[in-house]
Amino acid sequence: MISRPLAAAASALADGTRAPLAGLSDPAAVLAGLMDLHGSVALARELSLLDRPAAPPPAAASGARAEVRALAADRLGELAAALDHVFATPFHRRNKLPDAAAVLATLEQTGVLAARAARERGGRPLASAAGQLWEPFGELASRLLGRIRLETRSLREELAPSLRALGPDAARLERLDAAIAAATQKRRERALAELVPGLARAFARGLRAAVGTLPEAVDVEHVAAWFAEDEWLRRELQRMELVVQAVLAHEAGRLLSLVDGAAAAGAPA
Repeated sequence: MISRPLAAAASALADGTRAPLAGLSDPAAVLAGLMDLHGSVALARELSLLDRPAAPPPAAASGARAEVRALAADRLGELAAALDHVFATPFHRRNKLPDAAAVLATLEQTGVLAARAARERGGRPLASAAGQLWEPFGELASRLLGRIRLETRSLREELAPSLRALGPDAARLERLDAAIAAATQKRRERALAELVPGLARAFARGLRAAVGTLPEAVDVEHVAAWFAEDEWLRRELQRMELVVQAVLAHEAGRLLSLVDGAAAAGAPA
């Protein structure tokens, strides 16, 4: 399912006024909106298999439920801390973002400053500059989003045997979650794929506005001001952080909900 944090981030970046799926009140309507025909058929097939009797797993140890929950929380906490570290020092060389001199050089090479000096609109030079400047920022966003999805997917796979071992009801819930995730995968991936292009469009708008405030004679100090905490470039990084944190909240929320549900299902009556 698409969580409220992820839907809110996608809605904030979208060009249109499309209502987020998370705002729908009917869970069945939300699920239907996330599936195409192939996903619906696949889910129906998996649901029919869930009704077949399966050998009950061995009884879980008394502390197994707490151990599974603690493992999931610890690993997700480590991932969250790693992401926080990236955004605490975004211009560290490991992130390969441009400094003020590199940004100024790009504005000069793409003709943005020349067009501004000639009082031209400079649409094409600005678009070129925005694309070149955004590239390392986009690579950083894509890398972080990819890390979230990879690590949460790996953790989900790692936890699956332990969740099934909590009892037959927990095992059925784990299988149902896997079936729904597979049936809605394409739609969720399309929603995630909209995030980085949305960030790129916001970055281009911010660059256009910032260039419009530059003086006629531009030097590196004027561009360096964009890197201050309250300036547009930092605000675009904050936007990126918001999106990354929303995706983490989405993926972590799905996983922890499964763990908590399986633990409740596996608890003694």
